[in-house]
Amino acid sequence: FILRNNGSNYENDYIRDRLASSLSEGLGVDYQRGRFAIVYYNGEYFGIHDLRERSNEYYFETHYGIDPDAIDLLKTDNIVTAGSSVDYVALMDWLETHHLDNEENYSYVASQIDIDNYINYIQTELYANNRDWPANNIKKWRSTSPNTKWKWFLYDMDFGMGNDYSDYTNNIFEFATAEDGEGWPNGPEHTLLLRRMLENEGFKTAFVNRMAVLLQMNFESSRVLARIEKMMAEIEAEIPRDQKRWGLSKSRMANQLNMIKDFAKERPNVVYNELREYFKLGVATQMTLSASGPGTIAVHGLKLDIPTLTIPFFTGPPVTVTAEASANGTWAGWNDGITEQTRTV
Repeated sequence: FILRNNGSNYENDYIRDRLASSLSEGLGVDYQRGRFAIVYYNGEYFGIHDLRERSNEYYFETHYGIDPDAIDLLKTDNIVTAGSSVDYVALMDWLETHHLDNEENYSYVASQIDIDNYINYIQTELYANNRDWPANNIKKWRSTSPNTKWKWFLYDMDFGMGNDYSDYTNNIFEFATAEDGEGWPNGPEHTLLLRRMLENEGFKTAFVNRMAVLLQMNFESSRVLARIEKMMAEIEAEIPRDQKRWGLSKSRMANQLNMIKDFAKERPNVVYNELREYFKLGVATQMTLSASGPGTIAVHGLKLDIPTLTIPFFTGPPVTVTAEASANGTWAGWNDGITEQTRTV
């Protein structure tokens, strides 16, 4: 485990990094779970720390039962934490000269990376407005026995959730797909994969529509605000003592917490408008998806985590929805008489 003192946000807040990564809960993206701990070193009070999982090869042994010697785990610039980078580097080299508007090429990449995991990972980073990324704080992994597809790992999101460390304030989709960015934070070698994936019309449609869903689900303001309140309530009684121990500014930290809350309130609309601008999308059309009975609905493979959700999809990109009956359910059809479980609207 790690005892974290909030990294770049020391003196600012207690929650940004863990808050941002935990918003992916339920999306199948790995991140360092944690909880607060009050720390003493040799009896001396050292205040509030964040007790976190280590994101090394043993994480995957703990969570998935995978032999730690059968893991490829890579950091930024494909630096090897465990295993080998040979296959991933080869895939990126291949993408330099192959475009994914070709369906055969896209199918090849889809056989190498977990598309659902990749979209959920990318969209969590985009929502959080993490500008110390994608040329930093990246981890991807796979099992080598048996071989699995590459997946991504969320960590070190200190620059997100309303942090004002970065000078970059342009459209987040432009930022993450820049072809001429500086080596840090968004050099072209680090934006290549997303740029190539968005060349494929099917991926782009799923990307747009799934973001519209997440802005009403995991990233919806009231959900994020509730998570903030829960995290802060866990340490509320200890904060004055911690601030006194380290000479932290009560007013500064209160202002920073308000910035995080304001970010949670405003961010969905910002992302929605930047998504529309970047992809040149039409006006919003409200669609309500509701599962009556034991089952769920998925949008381009992304399962809704509540029975009924109203989503402002953009006019233009078709929406593919799939109804999935639970173990005790039987598929009965859509309310307009369509009986196919997967349909495109």
